[in-house]
Amino acid sequence: MEQPASLADELVSPTLQLLQALRAACGGDLELNIILLAIAERTIAHPGFRDMSMDERMQPHEQPFPTRGVNIRSIADSTGIPRETVRRKVANLERRGWITRTPDSLHLTPTAYRALTPAREELMSLALKFHDLVAQRTK
Repeated sequence: MEQPASLADELVSPTLQLLQALRAACGGDLELNIILLAIAERTIAHPGFRDMSMDERMQPHEQPFPTRGVNIRSIADSTGIPRETVRRKVANLERRGWITRTPDSLHLTPTAYRALTPAREELMSLALKFHDLVAQRTK
């Protein structure tokens, strides 16, 4: 009799697809992606961002999204990526127009949000797959 696959086994493929989408968004640079996700994490935690509709988030405008605050030092500390590496990669994200810098914080831009649409879609796919698998196992 065939053993049922574990949740982890069934999530390997969608997790790989998510990582591939994230890698592609950042030109193959996974550290750049980790830094971008650290900035995005602080953005999505802000109530002003949460109150925005998807249409508002996707609109082409110059105003960066509100943030709970993140800087080069906090990214280096939370990710383990050396501060100088974070600084260089943040400069890369600024050149791309994906983040802006204020004296106190780094802010995700709508340009980045739109560019990350494929990765966001893969994340949603992974979440739905996980939900469905858990629901099947708890019946």
